Amino acid sequence: MLRGKRILVAEDNDWIAAALIQTITDYRGIALGPAQTNVSALALIDGHLDGAILDGNLLDGPITPVARALCDRCVPLVVFTGLGLPSDLQRSHPDIPVILKPSPYEIVIHAIAERMR
Repeated sequence: MLRGKRILVAEDNDWIAAALIQTITDYRGIALGPAQTNVSALALIDGHLDGAILDGNLLDGPITPVARALCDRCVPLVVFTGLGLPSDLQRSHPDIPVILKPSPYEIVIHAIAERMR
């Protein structure tokens, strides 16, 4: 499903990040990260990405700058969060899929795979 696809993981919870990375790997994808801050996530998107899984809030604030940068580059993304999209991001990009925590990681993988088609 993800064979060879490069997926950014931006998640500040170590356990969730590790589980997402393992699930991406299980589906034969290549996980980049985890990025725990917007600054580190923005540094990772300078290279080639096929998709991204983002938490709604990282250690340095809402994921808005990363999501906007990904949208500007037409990189498919899914937000996996307990809080929903930040309000400014919801207004500017209401089409970004949101999967609420807790949900099975496979659901997140299927969602990003669908967005990358």
